[in-house]
Amino acid sequence: MKKYCPSNGDEGMWFTGKFCDHCINQHPDPDNPKQCDILMRSMCYSVNHEKFPEEWQYDEKNNPTCTAWIKWDWGKDDDGNWKEPPIAPPDDPNQLTMPFIFDELEIPKTHESITPHPEKEMV
Repeated sequence: MKKYCPSNGDEGMWFTGKFCDHCINQHPDPDNPKQCDILMRSMCYSVNHEKFPEEWQYDEKNNPTCTAWIKWDWGKDDDGNWKEPPIAPPDDPNQLTMPFIFDELEIPKTHESITPHPEKEMV
């Protein structure tokens, strides 16, 4: 089989999102010691290097795949030892949120740069 190497970052994100992020070999917590050696080698070596992973290859339909991939849903299939993500800190009441509420920005509703004057000629 022909080795597979993503051609750019978007393709790499698609591949890891499809395989690595849902694989028992790659723990989603980067601080967890259970990290995939295949993913690490794919980032460290070029496709022609002897240590580039053989597991990343094209299948019989010429689609990229990882032969070591074992489907795993880290949110549902865990063994009960999964640490829930920490609760996000509350938003700063002084921080604006998107979309902006113009009253919060204290911008006058009729501003020369926003409302054109009908007597002025548009260029």
